[in-house]
Amino acid sequence: MNDVRALAAGVIASGFDGYDLTPEIAGAIDELGLGGWILFGHNTRTVEQARALTDAIRAHYPADLPPILAIDQEGGRVARLREGLEQIPAMMAVAATGDVELARKAGEQMAFDLRRVGVNVDYAPVLDLALERMNTVIGSRSFGADPRRAAAFAGAFAEGLESGGMVATFKHFPGHGSTAVDSHLELPTIDVDETTLRSRDLLPFSLLLPRARALMTAHIVARAFDPNNAATLSHALLTDLLRGEMGFRGVAFTDCMEMDAIARTVGSATGAVDALVAGADCVLISHRLSVVRDAIDLIERAVAGGTLSRERLEEAHRRVLDLRRGLAPPLPLDAAPPHPGIGREIGRRAVTLVRGDARADASAGVVVSFEGTTTEGVQGTHSQHAELEAEGLEHLYAPLDPDDAAIERLCEGLRRSGRRPIVLMRRAHVYAGQARAIERILDAHPDALLISTREPFDASEFSRARDVVCTYGDDRPSIDGLSDVIFGGAAPSGTLPLEIAAV
Repeated sequence: MNDVRALAAGVIASGFDGYDLTPEIAGAIDELGLGGWILFGHNTRTVEQARALTDAIRAHYPADLPPILAIDQEGGRVARLREGLEQIPAMMAVAATGDVELARKAGEQMAFDLRRVGVNVDYAPVLDLALERMNTVIGSRSFGADPRRAAAFAGAFAEGLESGGMVATFKHFPGHGSTAVDSHLELPTIDVDETTLRSRDLLPFSLLLPRARALMTAHIVARAFDPNNAATLSHALLTDLLRGEMGFRGVAFTDCMEMDAIARTVGSATGAVDALVAGADCVLISHRLSVVRDAIDLIERAVAGGTLSRERLEEAHRRVLDLRRGLAPPLPLDAAPPHPGIGREIGRRAVTLVRGDARADASAGVVVSFEGTTTEGVQGTHSQHAELEAEGLEHLYAPLDPDDAAIERLCEGLRRSGRRPIVLMRRAHVYAGQARAIERILDAHPDALLISTREPFDASEFSRARDVVCTYGDDRPSIDGLSDVIFGGAAPSGTLPLEIAAV
């Protein structure tokens, strides 16, 4: 391997399929010499299994220069690991508690669990703002709509990650919150003037990046700064603004170059070269090693042809090496957690009473849960929801977007039940059939308790509902925290982290 090829490989992090390090993957690790590896849900069955996998990868690298071993572990619905560790609710729930210190502790607990797994870089937290009600790619992953408040909570969460030995990665620069388009599927464009972007979307980054070790770029076009290129490929954003103006000195990771915003436009391997030219330092190619090899070849050719200067490649490589030299070692699997139970505490304290009364009698209640499979970018397909449980409680289920026949079956089930509906809404503001079903429920049951279990926009959809509550997630700790409030008598002390209509 010549030195330019080694430099090219050292600025790429990749992923692979499987729970074990097969001889084929082990051979690729030795052959390629990549700077790091990324773990997904298809790599992580249990904490113990994931730790065995990271140990096996690490064994192929020098002890004094470990690889980046990264993961998307944000909390809530974006979590590659769920069993055998403390589940943390979505960051919007963390912000709804109003407690910045609780955010720091959550980050510390997450760092502890990830280090038990052998991970050393977490692609979290998001600095994207919750600005667009139809934005489901970010949604409850955001700390809210106010840039300074979001920066305060994200900064505290990142401090917890860093104090626990994890590299925090702020994302997605310059902000993915004001578009409803998912960059996993196509290239979004933000047509907002520069003044607005600086005072809103960019503000959390400008407050936090000067001290940050890592960030992740967004595959979005911010026309005010660069009308032609996605931020990941934009010299104006990654060099002029990020480095020159904001003073960021850490590692700039790209978002995955196999996302359709890049793959279906410039192409994944070509985009890897363009990102490095623009000022990125570590290129993520999350799935196919064939694309990794193509990218290495193109980087070599770009240096030989003068499209990518060797000095720029060496600068990126040096930043990645500096990060790798400072990575924390794994923790013992049986180490004592710093904040056990913090997930449920966040879930409970996040529960927000929008109006009316949050209390319910389980023995006289029937849960109406709208369920189905969704595909939401980084999370992938999602169909499993934590079930609201209590003694004597009954359950009815309906599709996320029920047709008229399904609505009639649901209403008939409620008539037969004779109980008070406790309605778990899942983006009724997106699914018209779900909204129609809830209106029908309110026609017959004006005392129904409506619970928005994702972004709080559902809470503004049904103005005649007397009792409305928000949880910001339907993960296990959020639903358990909800149970503590509506059945257990805990006070609903959360506050809305963004403004919604009719509240």
